[in-house]
Amino acid sequence: MGKMTEAEAEALFAQIDTDGSGEIRLRELRDYGQANGGAIEGIRLPDFVRAADSDGDRRITLTEFKTFLA
Repeated sequence: MGKMTEAEAEALFAQIDTDGSGEIRLRELRDYGQANGGAIEGIRLPDFVRAADSDGDRRITLTEFKTFLA
């Protein structure tokens, strides 16, 4: 997987964070995954959550998202 720029990661985060809370919740990931083949940047959603959610709260912040993808 190629790395994204920070701007690309921020744009994708904003697209997935449909409620604008500043965190991606599992429901938002599920909805995004259903529309995009069950993956983010080619990574299966369960694998993405395990790898990106560094504090284990089952929500992904913009910082966690950018750390993982950018």
